[in-house]
Amino acid sequence: MFDLSGKVAVVTGSGKGIGAGIAKAFIEAGAKVVLNCNANRTMADELLAKYHEEYGEDSCILVQADVSDFAQAELLVKGAVDKWGRLDILVNNAALQKERDFDEYPEEFVDLLFNVNLGGYINMMRAALPELKKTKGNITFISSVHGKRATDFDPVYAMTKGGMHMLMREAAVEFAQYGIRVNMIMPGGVRIEFKTGVEARTAQKAPRHPYIDMRAYHEKYRSMSKIPMGLPKDSAYACVYMASDEAEHLSGAALRLDGGSMLRV
Repeated sequence: MFDLSGKVAVVTGSGKGIGAGIAKAFIEAGAKVVLNCNANRTMADELLAKYHEEYGEDSCILVQADVSDFAQAELLVKGAVDKWGRLDILVNNAALQKERDFDEYPEEFVDLLFNVNLGGYINMMRAALPELKKTKGNITFISSVHGKRATDFDPVYAMTKGGMHMLMREAAVEFAQYGIRVNMIMPGGVRIEFKTGVEARTAQKAPRHPYIDMRAYHEKYRSMSKIPMGLPKDSAYACVYMASDEAEHLSGAALRLDGGSMLRV
């Protein structure tokens, strides 16, 4: 395991799923972590208590914030600085998915996904940049293979993930002058509790609602790709490397972490 001792990280959307796995791996590598949630506070509180029990109360804190609001994004950075005096690592992970076809997307859903999935990443970088300049820190985006491959279940989600690629590249070029590295991980299907933002579809459409039956969702992925779903720890270990000093020459890179599924479908 790479050593992150002495470093402080903010992981957005880390109350569950991939974000929770990243936070756990960071703590195990020696970092202090600001956990973040917005809608699922109960789950995040349970996770915080679990990590406190396993790793000690100084291992992490929890800040509830909506990253689509710049003022709330600033609260996440402030939480890290107030608690530990610095910020070294930002993981932009918080995102929403509606699983709607084009003809189902009301304007407010389009705005919401762009404001959270892209606007939230921009807000967090703007808020974190002054502190990351001090530490010559690093930023990792959690995107998706659907930034490169059509989803067949959520075109707006895929558009925001695609936009993350150019946002990451632009940030990597601009922030290099400050010694700040910016990279991206593109997971394929990942076994998580549920997807934030997914709601019931219209009665005329076939149900694709992970809250109802995650087993059916996982089976659909396996049948499409012939490759087992990934786990949060897969992205987490990659994040630890990208945040480590050993990755000092890695910037502007996008790692496809999908078990090879894009080669098969």
